Amino acid sequence: MTHRTTCRGRTRYGYGPGARRPLAAVALLTLGLAATGCAHKSDAPQDLGRVPIPSAPASPVVPTASAGHAQLVAMGDAVRVSTGSDQALITAAGPDLRLPSTASGRPPDSAPGTITVTVRPVSGSTALRADDLTITDELGHSVRFTSDRPAADASQGQAAVLHLAATYAAGHSTITWKPAGKPVVTWDFEVELD
Repeated sequence: MTHRTTCRGRTRYGYGPGARRPLAAVALLTLGLAATGCAHKSDAPQDLGRVPIPSAPASPVVPTASAGHAQLVAMGDAVRVSTGSDQALITAAGPDLRLPSTASGRPPDSAPGTITVTVRPVSGSTALRADDLTITDELGHSVRFTSDRPAADASQGQAAVLHLAATYAAGHSTITWKPAGKPVVTWDFEVELD
């Protein structure tokens, strides 16, 4: 007697009634994406990974400062200052250093130099007094300076300029303008002597 086995209920992989289900699912998914517009050809590959880069402003942005809203800027940057009804542009530039010659080849620890502070009126008049300016080094110590004059007034068409001579140590420093004792603008700068 021969024993026969049946494999009813078992079919080989890829054959039988459920064999076409994955293919039908992929076809429906593709059709659904095409109908909703998610597979738009021109959007995906060209824009993938693109990062928007902002364009530079047509003219530099000038920050505005007042007694209640001080500004910290880099040396050489102009700041629009509002003191009541008067407005002006104030700039600090420098320091212009006079480097001593060194025979040892080692850079000096400090050098004499001059910072120039300029006020250009926009409306009204603005007083620029040397007593309203402070210079500090990176340790927070005050840097003693002498001004070419004690004060200058900026009025329509007439800029006020002060030249502040001091010995500047290598490293980070700041100059702050404090009319009426309140900081309005601080310029940040590095003194490099090497």
